[in-house]
Amino acid sequence: MSRFRLAAWPIYAVGCLAACLGASAATTTPAPASAPAAATVALPLPPEQVVNHVSRTISWYRGIVNLQQLPVNSEDVVPRDRLYQTALTSLELAFDFGHAASILEDKAQAGANARNTGAGTLNAGAGTPNAAGAPNTDADDSQDSDGQGGSVDQAAARIADRISNLQSQLTALDEQIAHAPAKDKDTLVARRAEVSAALDLAKEIQGTVAQIQRFEAMSDTHAGGTSGGLAAQIADLRRSVPELRAVSTGSKPASPATPVALATAPANSASAANATTFRPESAGVISLLGKWFSLEGARRQLADAMKQTDGLAKDLEKIRSDVTREARSLARQNLDATSTDPAQLAQAKQQLQQAATHFKQLSTLLVPIGEQGITVDSARNLLEEWRDSMAARTATVARYLALRLGFLLGSIAVVLVISEVWRRATFRYLHDARRRQQFLALRRVAVGLALTIVVVFGLVSEVGSLATYAGLITAGLAVALQNVILAVVAYFFLIGRYGVRVGDRITLAGVTGRVVEIGLVRIYLMELAGPQLRSTGRMVVLSNAVLFQPTALFKQMPGGDFYWHTITLTLSPTTDVAEAEKRLSEAAESVYAKYRPAIEQQHAALQRFIDFQTAMPQPEVYARLNTKGLVVTVRYPVELAQAAATDQKMLLALGEARSKAPELQLVEGPLLDTAES
Repeated sequence: MSRFRLAAWPIYAVGCLAACLGASAATTTPAPASAPAAATVALPLPPEQVVNHVSRTISWYRGIVNLQQLPVNSEDVVPRDRLYQTALTSLELAFDFGHAASILEDKAQAGANARNTGAGTLNAGAGTPNAAGAPNTDADDSQDSDGQGGSVDQAAARIADRISNLQSQLTALDEQIAHAPAKDKDTLVARRAEVSAALDLAKEIQGTVAQIQRFEAMSDTHAGGTSGGLAAQIADLRRSVPELRAVSTGSKPASPATPVALATAPANSASAANATTFRPESAGVISLLGKWFSLEGARRQLADAMKQTDGLAKDLEKIRSDVTREARSLARQNLDATSTDPAQLAQAKQQLQQAATHFKQLSTLLVPIGEQGITVDSARNLLEEWRDSMAARTATVARYLALRLGFLLGSIAVVLVISEVWRRATFRYLHDARRRQQFLALRRVAVGLALTIVVVFGLVSEVGSLATYAGLITAGLAVALQNVILAVVAYFFLIGRYGVRVGDRITLAGVTGRVVEIGLVRIYLMELAGPQLRSTGRMVVLSNAVLFQPTALFKQMPGGDFYWHTITLTLSPTTDVAEAEKRLSEAAESVYAKYRPAIEQQHAALQRFIDFQTAMPQPEVYARLNTKGLVVTVRYPVELAQAAATDQKMLLALGEARSKAPELQLVEGPLLDTAES
């Protein structure tokens, strides 16, 4: 409380100075014989209703400001900015109404205080004319300083009137000095100096009052003073809206995209620059779905804003009806033209003058509240237009979303139908299990790629950006997964027409074994070793990528399971070549004739897998001469399971043929070679 008392001392001092100036003005200028009492009118509605209305307008304005954070379309920039400006104008008018109501409230309280003080003074016998017959201006001024003089605004008004009066006197004295005779100039100059000094004093007092007014506007001590109440509450509410400071100072208000009330939001200098044109016809399902949810959320916010606008409009209508009722009661007063009594006519005239003054005071409430009603109606119309536009865009987005989803689901269904037809055709027209497996594997890959393309193109809109992004990712994956990619590529080489199938005997990366399984990345072999290629009991797992290594892939012929063995004999150099080849060929044919059907059957199976004709496997005998003698080579096919028995029979047959012909003298051998197996 001591702080409030210290702050009130300058106000009291200014009031006293203004009272003194008023007293001096009364001594220098003649006062009118009679002055009518100041006409004041009571506030036609409770102060709490005024404060509630201003607070409700602030809440409504902040709701409009929150709409500025909605996703901006190029079509929404103009109505959004107009809505913000309309809401800001409505808020200014609400504060104008509150300020006018606070002025009426202060005048009503000041008039009541003055009447109470005047009544007390009249009961005490004060207020009588002095000896000179002039009214007691000192008492009136002290009374005014205690009542209305306590308000700095009223003191500032009196001082402004005092300065205007002194400046008028100074101008009049300058004219008198210019045309006065020489004997009167000294008196006029002295009087001018006195008036000039009084003017300087009044200006100093005016500067002091201006400083106190600025202090009242910036501090909260005014709210605890005797002149607080409605005016202080309106001032506090005005300080809670920083946007109005820029408006009151004449500067450009904050941008609707970044109002000062939303200082925590990121700055955005141009709202139109951030507006985007959404094209639903070229957007994907994900973009359309996100846009639909965004528009639905915006529509709900607009619906809430319209509810607040309707509530504010009802509040405005109630306040306007209360003020209009008071104004209509004043407007019904009329002058009684039938009366001829001068006293009654003068009294009626005074009543009409007071009614006019009262109506003028009420108009300070009617004008801002009426203009605010117009701005609120305009804001509601803008909200309706915005809502209708957003509803149309929501319907368009929903329609394109349904079309996109239908097209996506239809495309997936078509791919699945083609996949099922492919599968059934494979089982119906391909009877070879190996070919069937290859076509089914190709079907899985093709269907997977087709589904991926359909889903990606259906869900994503910016395909060009996606392609660039996918290209960068693919390049990185190609470097990181090059062995895996090579293995996948090698898989298709392995399962080709002349490739490898389960059960084949192959030699890959130096490992010989039977194929157990061919995976997309790895191949599984059952290891074989020894002359008879028996199983070792170990499973070998190799990456398909080894197919691209420098080492060759050895694979048994398709449909064939026989080998070629060679027996070499060195005969005397004088041996007849033709006779030797004839006898040895007959011996080899006699042995081969016993298992010829099995070899011919395997050859027929081989012939079905290749596109060119090959000679029928049969024993071959050819001779060549070297330094040791005549080297005769017998080459013949053998079955793997009967290889040892066949070799033994072939050696016996060749030996028997040589023994029957004495001219076939053996120099070296025979030597058995199974390296061609």
